[in-house]
Amino acid sequence: MTHTISFPSDAAPAFPGITLTLPDDWNPLSVSGSVLAAGKSVEPGTFRPNIVVGLSRFGTGYTLETAIDAVVKRVESIEGVAELGRDHLEVLGTEGFRVEFSYPDARVGTLMQAVRLAVVDHGSAVDLVQITGTTTGPQAEQLWGEVREIQESATLSAGAAGAAGPDAPDVPA
Repeated sequence: MTHTISFPSDAAPAFPGITLTLPDDWNPLSVSGSVLAAGKSVEPGTFRPNIVVGLSRFGTGYTLETAIDAVVKRVESIEGVAELGRDHLEVLGTEGFRVEFSYPDARVGTLMQAVRLAVVDHGSAVDLVQITGTTTGPQAEQLWGEVREIQESATLSAGAAGAAGPDAPDVPA
């Protein structure tokens, strides 16, 4: 006797849809391992400031605190890292977290990153959403507010709740 499973389904819910609002001089990028990415238009040969959205699926019981611990541990392991700040704040309309830091990079000097985390609990699975913004140190002087605004604009897209199941949060259309 056999049976089938499928994706998406109640046992394996669809991944949440994510929407970002971008300034006119930012464009979609294709970045390996990401579900959504955008980069600022820059002169050729210049580091492209970017926002990358990653999505990871975990089993039930995975929490925001587990995600925070893992990200903080990775950040602290970067050679020469300087943490610039962290706190709990709303991400994707739910409890979230942010950490911002800089570190030396042999190719461009200093890189600055802003990471925001949120978890979407579907009941049968939990998705970690990580929204990472990256600029060089000099670019950050002009663009850090823009990077934060793009991260703050992140919302769950229409349809995400229906695909996630009956216990998913209400998502405006």
